[in-house]
Amino acid sequence: MHPNLGKAGTPYARSVTPQTMQPGVRPDPEVIFDSLMSRKVREDHPNKISSVLFYLASIIIHDLFRTDREDFRVSNTSSYLDLSPLYGSFWEEQKSMRTFKDGKIKPDCFAEKRLLAFPPGVGVLLIMFNRFHNYIVDQLALINEGGQFTKPKEGATGKRAKTWEQYDEDLFQTGRLITCGLYVNIILADYVRTILNLNQTNSNWKLDPRADIKDLEKGKGNQVSAEFNLVYRWHSTISERDEKWTEDFFQELFEGKKPDDVSWHDFVVRLSELDKQISEDPSERPFARLERQEDGTFDDDDLVKIITEGIEDCANSYGAQRVPAVMKAVEVLGIQQARVWNVASLNEFRKYFGLTPHETFEDINSDPHVADQLKRLYDHPDYVELYPGLIAEEAKIPMVPGAGLTPSFTISRAVLSDAVALVRGDRFYTVDYHPKKLTNWGFHEVQGDNTIDNGCVFFKLFLRAFPKHFKQNSVYAHYPMTVPSKMKDVLTVLETAHLYDFERPKKTNDPSMVFSYAAASKVLNDQQTFKVTWGPAIEFLMGPAAKDFMLSGDGPKNAESRKMMHKSLYVQEWEKQVKEYYLDITKKLIKEKSYKLAGVNQVDIIRDVGNLAHVHFGSDLWSLPLKTKERPLGVFTESEMYLIMAGVFICVFFDLDPANSFPLRQKAYKATHALGQLVEANVTEVKLGGIFNQLFSAIFPKPSPLTDYGLQLTKRLLESGMDVKKLVWGHILGTAGGMIPNQGQLFGQILEFYLTVPEGQKHLPEIRKLALQDSDEAFDKLMHYVLEGARLYGETGVFRAVATPTTVQDGNHEVHLKPGDVVMVNLRAASHDAAAFPNPKKVDLTRPIDKYIFLGQGPHECLGLAMTRISLTSMLKVVGALPNLRPAKGPQGKVQKVKKIVKGHEDLPEEWSYHAYLTENWDSFFPFPCSLKANWDDE
Repeated sequence: MHPNLGKAGTPYARSVTPQTMQPGVRPDPEVIFDSLMSRKVREDHPNKISSVLFYLASIIIHDLFRTDREDFRVSNTSSYLDLSPLYGSFWEEQKSMRTFKDGKIKPDCFAEKRLLAFPPGVGVLLIMFNRFHNYIVDQLALINEGGQFTKPKEGATGKRAKTWEQYDEDLFQTGRLITCGLYVNIILADYVRTILNLNQTNSNWKLDPRADIKDLEKGKGNQVSAEFNLVYRWHSTISERDEKWTEDFFQELFEGKKPDDVSWHDFVVRLSELDKQISEDPSERPFARLERQEDGTFDDDDLVKIITEGIEDCANSYGAQRVPAVMKAVEVLGIQQARVWNVASLNEFRKYFGLTPHETFEDINSDPHVADQLKRLYDHPDYVELYPGLIAEEAKIPMVPGAGLTPSFTISRAVLSDAVALVRGDRFYTVDYHPKKLTNWGFHEVQGDNTIDNGCVFFKLFLRAFPKHFKQNSVYAHYPMTVPSKMKDVLTVLETAHLYDFERPKKTNDPSMVFSYAAASKVLNDQQTFKVTWGPAIEFLMGPAAKDFMLSGDGPKNAESRKMMHKSLYVQEWEKQVKEYYLDITKKLIKEKSYKLAGVNQVDIIRDVGNLAHVHFGSDLWSLPLKTKERPLGVFTESEMYLIMAGVFICVFFDLDPANSFPLRQKAYKATHALGQLVEANVTEVKLGGIFNQLFSAIFPKPSPLTDYGLQLTKRLLESGMDVKKLVWGHILGTAGGMIPNQGQLFGQILEFYLTVPEGQKHLPEIRKLALQDSDEAFDKLMHYVLEGARLYGETGVFRAVATPTTVQDGNHEVHLKPGDVVMVNLRAASHDAAAFPNPKKVDLTRPIDKYIFLGQGPHECLGLAMTRISLTSMLKVVGALPNLRPAKGPQGKVQKVKKIVKGHEDLPEEWSYHAYLTENWDSFFPFPCSLKANWDDE
């Protein structure tokens, strides 16, 4: 190990030994610029790459190279992709960025002063990473995986007592590792895919320097070289728009002067003066003439405008005579630096990469004028200097896949080689890049998924930084390195354009929230003023056939759908069949899924019982192809079926996390359509009178009282005269998706209350007493325990879109609403309203059954409410009868969740607040409880 390898403040390395003897007198750098570099050709990039790719490239370049102005041989930043332009290159800079509280950095700023002299799109990208970092550390603290981010305890002593300084340091460093993880994944996926034109294909191949290759070392360190400092100078690609910005900035620095009038020395001196004038506190530096808000952030509208214009701005093409004239001093300085570094020639650099040396000037560039200028400057191709040669070389021709960036062959070969070396040599991206360092949640948060955008991850940064502006499927967020018009053409050819939105980003306002029971009741019952918001998501999943589904809208056809489904579901003796089924399936699941652990009975009462009981019920009722021991030829396992139904429910009702919305929708769509095709085939079989019964009998549920009930239900629906496709996609799948996951959610939350909360635990003896009785009175009391548990610990809420201007009285204040606004009804708060539920924190079995609001109210009250009361009470009767029922010891005996803070409502009482539940791996959030281990004694 070499701990100082690549350290900031150390000299550049040399990649290639300069062995060719050069002429003693070389061409004047200004003449080289005027003849070979100065822009005479304004030409859009052939692949319509946007300026955003080069904004990211600018960050990468300044991350790796920071030439000391006093000693050109030294780089004052590290040789690693550590996001130093954001965090700082050394301790003093890092200190200027940090708040030293809760692991956060100062909002909407960055450490690198040099990038203030770049078009503001570069700075906006860094601000987006800044916001991502602060989001990450917030979540790390809430999740507190393994207790590693436990807040210090007052008065704690000893070596293991954590200080607030250590708490901040742990969060900051882990947050930085995760943020850098996203950064490098953007580089390896989005950036490199665009460079190779893979973004114009459906291939999910990507350059992976982290792959395990035998006898190839990883994590041994990097040392950037002087040659690569020159390779990454891509000023030819500056767009016309950014050229104008740079010219305006130049005039601010050198008022009244032309680029020809400013020497490279004058330029360096002026930059040094500017550097001294800029505040050492990044949060006090001016940026893009924007005004900071009271909390130190910039207005999202302003930042989104800048980055959107950058996405729409097509870069210039590579090649000779394409560098804006305003960059003359910068380019002359580059030529001088290269000479100080004594770098090898262009041909020597090409030989190093196995490329054929240029034998003629026409090999370098086939343009006769450019070739002639090279000849007059250098006499022989072997004498062409590296930096001017890289700029003057002919650009590659676009190829799909293969050539997207289209610089010269030499630059292209060097860039890909360097990308591999930079990542493979960095231990933080190789041997130390794993969930134990980044946490399970952090590691998963920045990983790509080959089924989503072929592994690209840039959209995660956009949707975390600007969740109110970019739609979950905005092409601006998913493919920001290519102009949207070009990307639309590409995606149309790839037949995926329908997955994306091509409108410019625009702000959506936060929903207004109402809390009181009276306000909730008003919103839910006034169907003319408050419209359901679920239609687009339902139609996305189910297609146009779902437009008339009962939950898709508020029109007459939606109401007819509800009447039809209600009439078909609730027939004579439905309560008896539902009750018996749930009593049996709950007993069966406990028997199948439980085990002895250290001599004690144990089962995951949520994952393996509470969720799966409803999967079995829904599968038997709607003839879904569930795979079980009895039905080994079924298609979907219990957990797969649950996830499909949960995906439907979340997409429609709980799609609240913008960064995860697109992946969720795509996966839910594919799974729903796989299931829907089978259900459609089965319903067709029922309509035809069982012609294909033998074919389907091995896949679909075996005859039972409930399957017969379901068969008759399907027949009753077919009697409406509706065609099979519309019936399945427009009614059956939506109803199944709406009844399976939410019952599991509620039962899990009810069990959490009675098993883990002291106020609930004290009722367990009475619940068992009632569970052991078979009277209607005992069942009714158990039902009230279910309703009270759901009221106290259920986490439901609904949204409505405002159709006409209105004012809602919500407790002591008025909520003024206008058309287009969205209002969220906090049913959790409404269920704790003392005006409707006196002594709201206590279990009270005397409350009126029609008062409960946790499953809605009014025209869109949950259709399955009556059935849910029976099913959950039946399950509690079985579970509650277990002797000495108790949560398992340790963390497994608790539901793992984190409180979600809603902006503008940070001080909500705990009983009004919502939570996000952790998956069993703790790698992501889920809207429903995922696991709770329970123990009980033998009889």
